[in-house]
Amino acid sequence: MSFWARIRSLHIAENKYFRILLLAELLFLFAAALGLFGKDAVYEYGAESMISSTRVWVESYEGIYLEGQENGETVEIQNISLPKGTYRVQLKYATDTNMVNSCSVIDSSIPAKNLRTNGTGLFAGLTQTDFDMWLLQDSAHLTVQVQYGGEGMLAVQGLTIYQTNAWNRIGLFVLFCFITLFNVCWVYVCYDKAYRVPPEKKSRAFLLGVIVLFSSLPLMVDGMPGAGDLIYHLMRVEGIKDGLLSGQFPIRISPNWIQGYGYASPIFYGETLLYPAALFRLIGFSIVTSYRLYLLLVTVATVLIAYFCFGKMFQNPNIGVFCSMLYSLSVYRIYKTYLCGSWGETLGIMALPLLVYGFYRVFSREEEEGCQKSWIPLTVGFTLLIQSHLLTGEMAGFFTILLCILFWKRVFRKKTFLVLAKTVVYSALLSAWFLVPFMDYMLTGDFVIQHVSERTIQDRGLYLAHLLFTFFRGGSTVYFADSGMADTQPMGVGISLIAALLVFGLLLLNKRGNVLSDKELALGKVAAGFSLLAMLFSLRLFPWDDIQKLGSIPAVLVSSIQFPNRFLTVANVCLVTVAGVVAKWQLLNKRRIQLSLYIGGMVFLLGISSIFLLNDILSRVDVFRACNSEGGLGTGYIAGAEYLPYGADASRYWYHEPECPENVTCLEYQRKELGAEAWLSNEQEEPAQVTFSLLYYKGYHAYAAETREELPCYAGDNFQVTVELPAGFEGEVTVSFESPWYWRLGEIISLITLLSMGISGLYDKKKKREEVPQCLEG
Repeated sequence: MSFWARIRSLHIAENKYFRILLLAELLFLFAAALGLFGKDAVYEYGAESMISSTRVWVESYEGIYLEGQENGETVEIQNISLPKGTYRVQLKYATDTNMVNSCSVIDSSIPAKNLRTNGTGLFAGLTQTDFDMWLLQDSAHLTVQVQYGGEGMLAVQGLTIYQTNAWNRIGLFVLFCFITLFNVCWVYVCYDKAYRVPPEKKSRAFLLGVIVLFSSLPLMVDGMPGAGDLIYHLMRVEGIKDGLLSGQFPIRISPNWIQGYGYASPIFYGETLLYPAALFRLIGFSIVTSYRLYLLLVTVATVLIAYFCFGKMFQNPNIGVFCSMLYSLSVYRIYKTYLCGSWGETLGIMALPLLVYGFYRVFSREEEEGCQKSWIPLTVGFTLLIQSHLLTGEMAGFFTILLCILFWKRVFRKKTFLVLAKTVVYSALLSAWFLVPFMDYMLTGDFVIQHVSERTIQDRGLYLAHLLFTFFRGGSTVYFADSGMADTQPMGVGISLIAALLVFGLLLLNKRGNVLSDKELALGKVAAGFSLLAMLFSLRLFPWDDIQKLGSIPAVLVSSIQFPNRFLTVANVCLVTVAGVVAKWQLLNKRRIQLSLYIGGMVFLLGISSIFLLNDILSRVDVFRACNSEGGLGTGYIAGAEYLPYGADASRYWYHEPECPENVTCLEYQRKELGAEAWLSNEQEEPAQVTFSLLYYKGYHAYAAETREELPCYAGDNFQVTVELPAGFEGEVTVSFESPWYWRLGEIISLITLLSMGISGLYDKKKKREEVPQCLEG
């Protein structure tokens, strides 16, 4: 009897107490849902409510006017009384400077942790700004403070505070999660009572929970460890949130990046796996909380994927738990997840065990029943890599080519070739919605990412000592040319995995691997060889600079790696595989003391390296606690600016109204997400160009609103969206970003592929259920 058949046989829905419980839960959910309505209180404050030591009223601005005062002059609205809840603070103002003046909310009468907001900077091209505020207790002494930066002019015109229902959305979500967890526990208790879950399964579940617990230690504080790429990835999440709120799906251009000009990061850097983090933000959680919840999900997924894949490979779930522990708590994963903040590589690490498992099935079980399904883990793995971190996917592709060369005879067997072909085709089809826009821009555009071939990476490589290091700490150095390993970041695979490799080498040297099957021994050899090769690639000894000089293509490929330590992603999963092979060897030897010493030794080494590193992160590394809303991130940071049009100057991108030549009038200008509307009049006898504060990417169009006639739209000065008005034109013009039809076709292809795979899987399960009774009768 299958697991789900056993669940159905429990008839839980017919249980009187469960029905009462379910009814109570529905009532709680209904009551919580009612809290989503009626949270629409509005608090307005005009200039008469403002306090300033320099109170100048300028009628043209209808507010308090500051100009020429010293830095630190403030305009305040004091003693604002609000009940606890979530709010949107909106300030109306005028200024002629960018990011010099700021607006914030303070309250010294309540603990800082109960007032969570970041405020925001003020821009010359805007007339109002708003930001989120979480107030966790009632307050009668809130102060909204507008600080003058000592340059230009600032007019503060009014303040509006809108109550939102984000707090109620959070409560409803938490209640739903709690009810779901409680019901799962209820079903488990009933299942265990009826069928007696074996103690071994309970122990494995407990151990997996412990692995998740220790892997998530940095998430158990009220902040985020400081990390190099963290801000960039958090801004990607904000881009998804803002894009969804503006009606864009899937997200192609992050609308608020670069002061609202928009940035095409989603087209070049897959964001599929970041949507859950954006969902937490849409529910109403702060950036810090969303970060913690999201990385907890990623950690759980990593632990379970590793457990499943390694357990299936070695046909022993206990080895699956062992390998999951080594993988999830590996030094390199901890470094990339919490210290480097490289979410793309973290997600790549999560997906790689699927490739190891898939290729193991393909090359070792092609003649066995069920081999035709080997393409599934491979397809899922490659699809996740394509849509989360292309660079990890490229490295995995390189080692896949080596693997196919190594087993070239098996590659051209019919079953094996069909499985590999299915993997390529289905991975491409599932990723078509991402690959089509990506290839479109790469082939037809000219971007910074296509001009990085001069960047060298050899001097960024690791020392051999990095690979043999034990007590890693949360250092800050990633460039070793000048300082060596002093204050180095924890770049290595950890002493436990190196020990596993040494034990496997000793096993081969003494020719004691005869208890292993041929395929398991081959797995260990290939994994060990690939791990050594990947670790060699990560070293400063490897001649990356010489390879880069071989031609333009090698130069671009090598430069795109950026840091050779990224090859440790591959080395990490290969070394865990080697550790699993050694564990299987010890298990088959049936020497319990030797097996216990091996497992205990690996756990000890993992503790003094990985757990030591986690504790060091918690005790020494600075954390961001005050990053609650967009204001804590800003909008201008674009890391290496790889996705800007080549030659664009991002420092010139500031909010501004449409720039018009003489004899061109602009009225009723309204800025929108990835677009704008304005009434324009061209009194010239020749075409005129109007420039909008939007970064031009392929997909922008301009129309005459009344006739829907398309107007010429192209990249003008500094690649800003420029619309050409015909001579004598008068009317409303709409500028917007639209995905080309073939992008939409790619989306449809991916959706159809996903649905067809799901339907096929359900059909196969149904067919198997129908065949079982016939087999039993026979």
